[in-house]
Amino acid sequence: MARKIGIWSLGLFFCAAAFLTFSLDGKAAGPDPNKVSAVLKAGGGAVGGIGFMVLTGLSKVVADSYPKLELTVVPGGWVGNLFRVNTGELDIGSTTIAMCALAHGKKTPFNKPLPKVKALYSTQDKLYYFAIFKKSAPINSIGELFEKKPAVSMCILQKGTTVELMWRTILESQGVSWDDLPKWGAKINFVTWGDAVNLVKDGHADGILSVGTKQIGWASDLTNSREMKILTWENKFLKMMSKNFGFGGGNIPANTYKGITKAVLCPTDSGEITVNADVPDTPIEAILTTLADHPERYAKTHKALAEFTAKGMAKNLKLPLHPAALKFYKSRNIPLPME
Repeated sequence: MARKIGIWSLGLFFCAAAFLTFSLDGKAAGPDPNKVSAVLKAGGGAVGGIGFMVLTGLSKVVADSYPKLELTVVPGGWVGNLFRVNTGELDIGSTTIAMCALAHGKKTPFNKPLPKVKALYSTQDKLYYFAIFKKSAPINSIGELFEKKPAVSMCILQKGTTVELMWRTILESQGVSWDDLPKWGAKINFVTWGDAVNLVKDGHADGILSVGTKQIGWASDLTNSREMKILTWENKFLKMMSKNFGFGGGNIPANTYKGITKAVLCPTDSGEITVNADVPDTPIEAILTTLADHPERYAKTHKALAEFTAKGMAKNLKLPLHPAALKFYKSRNIPLPME
């Protein structure tokens, strides 16, 4: 009898241990919220932009589950964040899959290795590259910009930003630089999105070379006050962006913006959140546990994250995973980038 009771007690012990190791739905339990305490500096994009908002949303949902884990979100840029994460100035940085592909391949502007930059998770959003112009502008496609060489005034973000780099690459594929535009009477303005909208509204600019989610506020504001159109993309440009940067493609649906009644196929990028290799395992596990256990909470923080899922957290990541992230994804059977 004593032996039977002993075996029964031992069985209860293992059952209790299993209960502590796994949550009720069978998922591996995350770190104890009472034992996770850290302050991490996270670099987003421009304040109010997608890169900034996806980390602000992360900060909120992580704080709900791990109140002693603080993510301080500061402004940054998709190019600069990679360098800042590598030096340790940032613990976490928002960037894009295309930028990470360039960094991994040591291609311009990442000509030197960034050994301290590791992948954390994929935001699974879509970032559309599109050119929005006045309806009266004498061009209707990206190709016509180079074929017709119209004397148009265009706006774009400052030099060195990801959007400027991508559009510059498109120009260079046609043997054109920013400095060449004045030769045919065109002009480029390096300004903020808000200033770009005001320049178009005031008649000082004809269009904006942009990147954003399927529907972005400043573009809605512009189309609500002016008749606009989105330039179409010739197939050769879509193929070039796919080959050079791993871009996908997606439609901005008809009537997303007032007066633009036809869908436009555009090249698309997506977000990749990076982390410094020296960030300890426990905060990383806490962050990923929160996202994997409550993806719906994160998805609700911004419309760009509407398609965020636990299964897609490692989707298309281009940089090597932080060891703690790799261990976590394997423990949850979350598909790894090459699977």
